[in-house]
Amino acid sequence: MRAVILTAGEAARLRGWTTNRPKGMLPLANRTILEHLVEGLRQAGVRQVTMVVGHGAESVMSLFGDGGRYDVAITYARQEKLTGTLDALRLGAATAPDEELLVVPGDNFVASQGFAALLEQDGETLLASEALRWSKWGGLELEGDAVRINYEAPEAVGRLHFTGIARLTPKTITALTSMKARHLGQALQTLLASGAAPPAVAMAEAWHNIVYPWDLVGGNQIALRYLQQELAGTCEGGVTIRGAVAIGNGTRIAAGCYLQGPLTIGSGCHIGPGSVLGPSTTIGDGVEIGTHCEIADTLIMDSTAIDSYTHLQACIIGEGSDLGAHVIALPGPDEATYLQSQHSVIDRGAMVGDGCHIGDRVVLQGGCVLWRNATVGDGETVSGEFPARKN
Repeated sequence: MRAVILTAGEAARLRGWTTNRPKGMLPLANRTILEHLVEGLRQAGVRQVTMVVGHGAESVMSLFGDGGRYDVAITYARQEKLTGTLDALRLGAATAPDEELLVVPGDNFVASQGFAALLEQDGETLLASEALRWSKWGGLELEGDAVRINYEAPEAVGRLHFTGIARLTPKTITALTSMKARHLGQALQTLLASGAAPPAVAMAEAWHNIVYPWDLVGGNQIALRYLQQELAGTCEGGVTIRGAVAIGNGTRIAAGCYLQGPLTIGSGCHIGPGSVLGPSTTIGDGVEIGTHCEIADTLIMDSTAIDSYTHLQACIIGEGSDLGAHVIALPGPDEATYLQSQHSVIDRGAMVGDGCHIGDRVVLQGGCVLWRNATVGDGETVSGEFPARKN
């Protein structure tokens, strides 16, 4: 069985973090989304993978190479023009003609169990899961033997959603790739409505659709459910550890820190004395955190510096950013304006892009988004988009 991972898109709604990489290269629980997917496929017994790359292709190919370090064989197909997921499938399927394929969008998190459930079925199968909000892949409606993909957007809670992950036969792949649509899911909906034999449906125990910056907070929470404890760094006296905590090589945790899992801290980090970290927190490689910081439910990417007495909750902090002392970023309003639209941001703090510079005593209001390389002066308060964007 071969998997085709579609990871060519530029993720326009996440440009503060994806300038030089596709969405699948963003981290959750200190592994890229693509690494989570490849590991799940490997655990399910899949050893042949084709990645369809485009935007940020070099970042993907540099990480994965031929796949040897992940115990899978990886080849690549390049989508030169970003003409949609159906065209990406055409390119991926051309590398393995007449084969049954697992089709996997490369930008969403799914528990490894989902791939095993998919392969336990015989023949054509769609992978479904529950979600908290409506997905671009549509909902699944089951009536007797009929399967329908619904792209209307009713209340999402408690509904089955299509994850975009499917096991497809060569006949169906040929039918889909002969269509003129852009979106794979919509082409599949058209095929099902035309009277094609209904596929089986398998369930994933966890799946998270990542579209907007605040979706990374939820994706990180879910990925951390599967964290394995690993204490490779050094903890000074008086450090308290509760729950599943992973600490990378060369990381030093100063005296008096309190670590509450699930929490993962990368390699080469330094955590100052008296800091309280976790739960549901990821700290990337090469991160410096000062004295008496409080950080919970937050994703901090590589090479970031956070000064003392800073309090972060439900935030995203981009790669290479630095935050001053006494910065406060806590969940605030339940709605925020982003890209000129209103969005629900319940229980979400600040979304800070890559390479941002934030001064001392700054207040970042809940749901605010700082674009890549933004600079905020000492004592300022930020809400909404900063700087303001029109698209």
